[in-house]
Amino acid sequence: MKGSVTSLTCVLLLSALVGNGCQTNYNAGYAPVEELAGEGSIVFVRPDRYTILGTRSVRDYIEITYEKFSLNEAGLPMVQIGFRNRGGQHFWDTKGPEVVLSVKSVFYSDPIDQTGPTGPPVYETNWQPLQLNRGETDHFKVICPKKEGQYYQVTVSELLK
Repeated sequence: MKGSVTSLTCVLLLSALVGNGCQTNYNAGYAPVEELAGEGSIVFVRPDRYTILGTRSVRDYIEITYEKFSLNEAGLPMVQIGFRNRGGQHFWDTKGPEVVLSVKSVFYSDPIDQTGPTGPPVYETNWQPLQLNRGETDHFKVICPKKEGQYYQVTVSELLK
């Protein structure tokens, strides 16, 4: 009898602890309108690392050579972007690294204005890896399978593992 009471007490204690641990709430803050208005169709996020002399984000090494939105032969929206690894940008960094990016595309049916997207996405891709060697340009292309996806935003990050 004593063993079953102890077991019951342990089960009740564990369920109380587990139950309380799953009820965490966070209030999401709204993004400032000024920041949303400044975002373009291509957004860089998650810098690689921070140093004493400033940030060494992926944006320090990558440049956009072109950005083109068009319709393909089937009439579906298509975005083409040229990502170039321009190598080291400081006198002490003569080689520059090979860069592996993660790229995600989101298509919308409504325009993206100063307050951000006004509706839910019509189509969203998964994160796609993109390997860039020093000095090379990679021609990234994504096609939206829905014709109403006339507006887009591409997010570029360091490699997400």
